[in-house]
Amino acid sequence: MSNQVVKHDYSAIEATGQIPLCMIGDSITWAEFGDHWRKELLKHLPNLAFVGSHTACFGYSHAGEGGNNTSQILARMDEIPDCPYYSLLIGTNNNNVQEQGKVIPNAQATAEAIIEIVNKLLAKNGTEKVFLSSLMPCYTDNPLRDVCNHETSKILRAKFAEVFPAGKVVWVEYEEPVRKVANWEEIILLHPTPEGYAVIAEITAKAITEALDIATLNRIDNTGVQVVNLMGSNNITDCKIIPGWYTLSFKLAGENPRVKLCGQDQELETPFNMDVLVKAGEKRICKRFYTNAAGYGYTPDYFVLEAENCTVSEVLLEKMRPSRQASIYNNTKSHIDTVSPFSNGELLEYKK
Repeated sequence: MSNQVVKHDYSAIEATGQIPLCMIGDSITWAEFGDHWRKELLKHLPNLAFVGSHTACFGYSHAGEGGNNTSQILARMDEIPDCPYYSLLIGTNNNNVQEQGKVIPNAQATAEAIIEIVNKLLAKNGTEKVFLSSLMPCYTDNPLRDVCNHETSKILRAKFAEVFPAGKVVWVEYEEPVRKVANWEEIILLHPTPEGYAVIAEITAKAITEALDIATLNRIDNTGVQVVNLMGSNNITDCKIIPGWYTLSFKLAGENPRVKLCGQDQELETPFNMDVLVKAGEKRICKRFYTNAAGYGYTPDYFVLEAENCTVSEVLLEKMRPSRQASIYNNTKSHIDTVSPFSNGELLEYKK
């Protein structure tokens, strides 16, 4: 298991009123405008706390991965953190069929794989409910993909009561209400636009509200946000850095400084290299960056922080937070930051 997968302490959620939600899926959950989904959800349910291995463009955690199909979700099940509540939207990348005769067999296989994913999520420690999404309509140059998505959802609706334990899985119906939206094709596409995410977030929030008791959000004493420092000894990361948004911060001393964050393996097809612009006299540097997507300009690798004509200390490489600011540095691998400003969407945990 990658040490970018964080184990959380959920003992504070009763007092804080937070609802931890791990959103799992493909590029609809993750890429392009994917974080708009979580941003729009917070407008309806500000006490949601997003959990996951990845961080997207607004700093909200999730467990989506661009390009994933159902088999890839199953293969990385150990990389998905334990969480009381999961949201699962997956399957469209299975369904890009090119022949009409393959629609039904393909939809059946996709539905069976989704059922397997849900049951594996239910088997994780502490799972309370899984919010299972119908596949959304999609508007692409292959209309059979949309047909196959429809047939997959149809099978899941028919089998729902038979294959899932009562009260543990909540069906979230996107297909029917989305198709009723005027010109839905223009805002849903394959990856929704920000306007499209506003539409689906309202549906998601309604399903969560109807399924759970929603409490008042409280920031209580002795709680903060867990910060994991991905940078290890000798300024080399302890693990390969998965795609996402990050914040690098460190103290700087020296004249004519040059600092670079780069991938350890420069023989990769797409090695990571980033110059960190610094000036002599700056005491602490903060740099936000995006790795690019795996296979689209980025290959996961260990990162190395290189410094010339200067020294760096108190190096912190962390998933970017919604504040887009660096967390308080601590010389431990993981700590609860109770000092930095808390943003809605972050999970509050007790400081021990």
